[in-house]
Amino acid sequence: MGFSGHRPYYAKKDNDRRELIFFLLLFAVILTKFYFLELEVSSHATRNPASVASSAGIVLCLTVAVSLFWRKVRAFSALTVDFLISLLAVTDLLHLRYYSDMFTFMNIGLSAQVGEIADSVTALIHPFDFLYFADIPLFIFFIYISRKFRSVPFFKKIGAIRFFASLLLIVVGVIPVVYRFWSYEKKVPGVLSSMWDRTAVCNNIGALTYHLADAKNAAGHTFFKEKISDVQISEVKNFFKEKKSGRAPDHLQGFAKGKNLIVIQVESLQQFIVDLRINGTEVTPNLNRFVRGSAYFSGIYSQTASGNSSDAEFIVNTGLYPSASGVAYTRFAGNRYEALPKVLEDKGYVSLALHGDRPGFWNRHRMYPSMGFSRFISKKDFVVDENIGMGLSDASFFRQSISILDNTQKPFYAFLITLTSHYPYNFDGIFKETELNTSPFEGTLMGNYLTSMKYFDDKFGSFIEGLRKNGLLDSSVIALYGDHTAIPAWDRSSLEKLLGRNLKNDWEWKYLQRIPLAIKIPGHQALQEEIKGPAGLIDLPDTFAYLMDFEFRTGFGTNLFENDRSEPVIFRNGSFITGNVLVEPLSRSAREMPEGKVLDYEKYAPMAEEVKKRLSYNDLILEHDLVPFLVRED
Repeated sequence: MGFSGHRPYYAKKDNDRRELIFFLLLFAVILTKFYFLELEVSSHATRNPASVASSAGIVLCLTVAVSLFWRKVRAFSALTVDFLISLLAVTDLLHLRYYSDMFTFMNIGLSAQVGEIADSVTALIHPFDFLYFADIPLFIFFIYISRKFRSVPFFKKIGAIRFFASLLLIVVGVIPVVYRFWSYEKKVPGVLSSMWDRTAVCNNIGALTYHLADAKNAAGHTFFKEKISDVQISEVKNFFKEKKSGRAPDHLQGFAKGKNLIVIQVESLQQFIVDLRINGTEVTPNLNRFVRGSAYFSGIYSQTASGNSSDAEFIVNTGLYPSASGVAYTRFAGNRYEALPKVLEDKGYVSLALHGDRPGFWNRHRMYPSMGFSRFISKKDFVVDENIGMGLSDASFFRQSISILDNTQKPFYAFLITLTSHYPYNFDGIFKETELNTSPFEGTLMGNYLTSMKYFDDKFGSFIEGLRKNGLLDSSVIALYGDHTAIPAWDRSSLEKLLGRNLKNDWEWKYLQRIPLAIKIPGHQALQEEIKGPAGLIDLPDTFAYLMDFEFRTGFGTNLFENDRSEPVIFRNGSFITGNVLVEPLSRSAREMPEGKVLDYEKYAPMAEEVKKRLSYNDLILEHDLVPFLVRED
């Protein structure tokens, strides 16, 4: 009787121990997942003790808070939290592999599009990624076995001592988080609110602390948006007034006035593909021919952010930079813009956008009217006689577009977006129609990309010939560019092998992140040499305005044909290129490209402040829908 009388006490202590082990393991597992995630962000991840303590504090707060739930739902709640945290970590991994950037909660609205890009997502997943979820069945098994051999409940009721001890632990967890926020903001003022460079922030403060800061920003943008003052509006307005003054005209100004404008955004077209041969065969002979007959800009850098293709469209049509967080096409579709289609429609043009995807993808069906397009011809309007990958094939898209443009009132502005050469470049229809010996890359991402570009080139050649036959080639300004880079950082070894050059260093990789831009001007003899100076797609609206003699008032770009251009190429994370120098303000570094020679950052610090100011103006314009105020006559 004596032994049995003590059994409840030992059973109670054993139950306490089991639950403690469960939550200690949960704490350790979550922390470990984000440790390995941070190694993916950077193999030289910064292990600042304050950042490690902050990550531990966040996990401590999570696990302790869940341990206070009603005991009958405690297991379900704990495993749900574990699953969601694991899902967040894997989402980060996929974003890193595709965008070379961290996931932001501002992009949650894009989750409905995952089904459309399932092939792209699947191609990014590695078998080891499933290990992030492997602990969940093990925890379930642990609970099951414990219940099988113990008669007392696995989770116990919350007593007063445990409740107050848990509150004390939460306070202990909060302290290092608050300290890390404060210390990093003190070191780099404004960085956690602006998130200039998300991967750099993550590397410095840890993935969990980054996500907490990002969640705070998302909540602030959604529920606590600050009001803008008249002084701030005047400051932005004066910037654009000064920007457009003092520009002297030259021989090309107004040269293409009254001509049609055809802009072709090519999915994943990267600059290295121009004039590339593999096994003696030109990959893009039609593109190369078009480039030789056009003004060719080979120093155009991709300025897109999380929005990828939609960011490129946004930049080219509005002259604005992408959103600092989230995607402009989803966050700011309700804004009013002085965009190319609207400006040209005011000049008597018909503005239409053509794309072989569904109208709701990237929220285009809402954004296009906001930018001034009067017609959006999408997948539901085309005859879907050939579907490859995500939508209408480039062959069918170009063929039908010729007929549409031929029957459109003149003059027109037509914005065409191709689709078939979308990542991961392995859609069956491409290989059925295209022959290209891609050895030694056959069957790899690079090999598939080269074949995909050959497919596009074949169809683009037919499109140009169609324009020639119906007279549109000689009556239209035609601009062609790549929307963003094609080869993700994780496959840089393939690009090294293809080009025979080292791309191990960040500045060498950045130098290759260029996209081609060619502008064919009717009646003008093509420039004999390519224009190699650094520039961005943000310069296109001002360039069209210059060639076609109209005013573009709210863009951050400049005319690409301007002599002695000295404007920096600005990226969304605050870094920029001036001349052949890559400047990264967050790390206070300046390097020549592509050699990587270290330069004195202080020489570029004033320009870094100017870049920061322009991006802040851009954010004010988007966050507060300022364009109508900027174009309003006082």
